[in-house]
Amino acid sequence: MRTFVAVAALVAASIAPALAQGGKCSHETFPVGGQPVAVTVCAAAPEGKSVAISESFKGASASFSHAAAIEILPGAAASRAVDDVALAPLGLQYTLHLTLAYRDGGVAIEHALLLPGAVPLK
Repeated sequence: MRTFVAVAALVAASIAPALAQGGKCSHETFPVGGQPVAVTVCAAAPEGKSVAISESFKGASASFSHAAAIEILPGAAASRAVDDVALAPLGLQYTLHLTLAYRDGGVAIEHALLLPGAVPLK
């Protein structure tokens, strides 16, 4: 139980900066290597022509954070970026290939592939 509480606190701390800046988060869970991997992506407030994205990844026994950015395209319904995230910190020899979409002040995972093998997850 202590481990769960510690991991939950770590995840909350990793997304707190985006939330404090008015960000909106989305949550997904993907099956990877026989275990669920929870992914949370949060958008910070836009700064100039880009928006900072904070990502947190939680596996069965570990978690980690990753940062990305999306360039805002004026007049576009959504702005997108591709982000490849190695899952080695979770003890998994896979990479998540994510397409992130920023619209209406929030970010979401539009597509997810598991590499190697290009296995579609979303």
